Amino acid sequence: MLTVDIASLSPGTHRLELSPSAEEADLDPTTFEDLHVEAELQCHRDRILVELRATATAELTCDRTLQPFEQAVEGRYSVLFGPPEMVGQDGEAFDEVRPLAASDQEIDLTDIVRDTLLLALPQRQIAPGAEDEPIDRAFGAPDDEEEDDETPVDPRWSELQKLRDDEAS
Repeated sequence: MLTVDIASLSPGTHRLELSPSAEEADLDPTTFEDLHVEAELQCHRDRILVELRATATAELTCDRTLQPFEQAVEGRYSVLFGPPEMVGQDGEAFDEVRPLAASDQEIDLTDIVRDTLLLALPQRQIAPGAEDEPIDRAFGAPDDEEEDDETPVDPRWSELQKLRDDEAS
């Protein structure tokens, strides 16, 4: 979990740098590595505005060549932790406000960092240089290749083979 101790923070602006593991950010460790989070906390009497920038290296699979490749991803997000009366109800436009009770000692940034990095992944994952590679558009045996007449014919198809031979002559 990525939690920030807010009990000791005085009013004002505070900067934090975190280097969590993929597991701590609730991300797949086979996909994400080298996570780095820079957070700026603007603390006020009963609310905290968190602006964060999350970066990581993601191992992706190219949609064009199906080859694995690594790509740096980066995302930014801002969220306000405030009194419960500021938090919007379902369907309201206050999704970026999280509840913060006066008795809270820490805030949890795990889901914010996870979602920010997941949304930073490109929808179309193309490896560097893959755009220049040709795409095969024909599959199966080439049309110009003659069938081998020496191939033994299944006895069940012998009558059809006779028709084919008659047609050829």
